[in-house]
Amino acid sequence: MNLRQFHDKKSFENPGLMNWLCFAVVCLLLSAAWSVSPSTKAWGADTAPMVVRADSPKSPVVSETAVLADRILARSSKELLLDEKRRRELAREIEGVLKRLRYAHPEMAKVSARASHAPGVLLLGVKPALFGTVSRILGAEKGPVKLRTGNRAFDALNARLGLRAVRPYRHTGVLVMNLSERANIRAARRAYTAIEGVEYAEFDAYLGDGSDIEMSKSGDAWHIVVRKAWGDCPSGCLYKKVFFFTVRGDEVERIESVRAMESPQFRKILETRRWR
Repeated sequence: MNLRQFHDKKSFENPGLMNWLCFAVVCLLLSAAWSVSPSTKAWGADTAPMVVRADSPKSPVVSETAVLADRILARSSKELLLDEKRRRELAREIEGVLKRLRYAHPEMAKVSARASHAPGVLLLGVKPALFGTVSRILGAEKGPVKLRTGNRAFDALNARLGLRAVRPYRHTGVLVMNLSERANIRAARRAYTAIEGVEYAEFDAYLGDGSDIEMSKSGDAWHIVVRKAWGDCPSGCLYKKVFFFTVRGDEVERIESVRAMESPQFRKILETRRWR
């Protein structure tokens, strides 16, 4: 049967039959499309965290060993959440290293690691539409509410980062986001700025400056820089001095500045922290 004979058949001269066949074809095509399209859950439409409106969000108290462990892990990871087991193990190891350092050099005991920003907190500058949506959802209540804004990427990221509390600043259009203690704030900052409706994301930085410790591990050796700072530190500290140490097992060695500058590990620490 050729094409002309096919079209000339009486059955296809029946308009009702033709309409029924067209309807069946459309249904089959739609069914196939639905079967391969992503579900709304996969897009994050059903993912939104339970949060509270926090007029005065409180950052968790974090030990100096946790501050140092988080710094080290955040520099080496692009994951949104830091591995909790690795955090604990690294913090314990750092605690032992600092104890040995301070036992060998008691004059260093007065210096502790200093957080440069509030842990687990980001300041988001968002567009008016998103800010208004968040504010309306939070309302005046302080009880938990599901923060589903309709911006699926924003809602899914909030849930992924364990968003717990939000404080909206109406006059500036800024949202103070209190995230999980496990949040990798560096990676979270990059992720938020990639979302439509978010104009910028910044750390909740502490004002001023002060003494601090930075460290890194290479092989079995820890490289530690202790920075003493004093003199009007709320304005940035007038005087600063750095000391260099290595710790291998129970062996603690102080490294003179000239020799330390020959070490790639010490140079990298100074460059990362912009210390001189």
